[in-house]
Amino acid sequence: MNTFRIPNKWLNKTINIALIGCGGSGSACLTELFQLSFLLNAVSDGQMNFNVTAFDDDKVSYSNIGRQAFYIQDLGECKSTVLIERLNVFGGVNWTAKEEYFKPSKHLVCNNDKDQYDLIITCVDTAKVRVELGEYGRNNNSDILWLDMGNSDFEAQMVLGHLGSADIENHLPNVYDLYPSLKDIEDIKEDSCSHVEALNKQSYSINKKVVLEATGILWLLLREGVIKRHGSFINLKEGTVMPLDICPTSWSLLGYQKPNNNKLKKE
Repeated sequence: MNTFRIPNKWLNKTINIALIGCGGSGSACLTELFQLSFLLNAVSDGQMNFNVTAFDDDKVSYSNIGRQAFYIQDLGECKSTVLIERLNVFGGVNWTAKEEYFKPSKHLVCNNDKDQYDLIITCVDTAKVRVELGEYGRNNNSDILWLDMGNSDFEAQMVLGHLGSADIENHLPNVYDLYPSLKDIEDIKEDSCSHVEALNKQSYSINKKVVLEATGILWLLLREGVIKRHGSFINLKEGTVMPLDICPTSWSLLGYQKPNNNKLKKE
């Protein structure tokens, strides 16, 4: 089994994060990111914390109440703005909301040490966003990390990998590397009109489950400095969480072959 160590440029600094999607998983993730940032700041004597920019142009609907981190008073407001303003006011941070669709060609400048983001987190229900990010990354030699979360009704997965091309040192495959078939998926946009419809699509707690797995990986990487796995597969009905090890054999089972020049550190 291999390990992955915290990037040197993440040490003792403010880590810039782009969060894409502020729905079920995204709204839960923002809360966890605030808590992680607060705790990191406390245990590092102010040397480490997060600066988050949240992207989502969707507005709060009635079926979002109860399932996502919104309240009756939020109806009709933009999700990203509601959540960020809440954290800024009550949490004392100065994070940013973008009421727009995230486009890599517009919102990313991949230039290694000059990257405006250290970590991109996707909490979206469409393949299109993942494909756009994945294709953009393959054309850029960037060491930005990409944490993706996705779920169906009772199952979910999260994968932490590099956005950039596979020839960078210590490359971790991202969700698009492991699931290139994403480009063949045709997204169908369906807004739930009721709580019953919404809960039939996504069971209660599945979003929080995958968010806790994802932010747990971040915490281990930031506090311990090393991780042995970079993903998880969750089945709510079975009560199971299966790890995705940092291991070429595990990747090959998903159809991904590690390039020969990969230099993952041996345990």
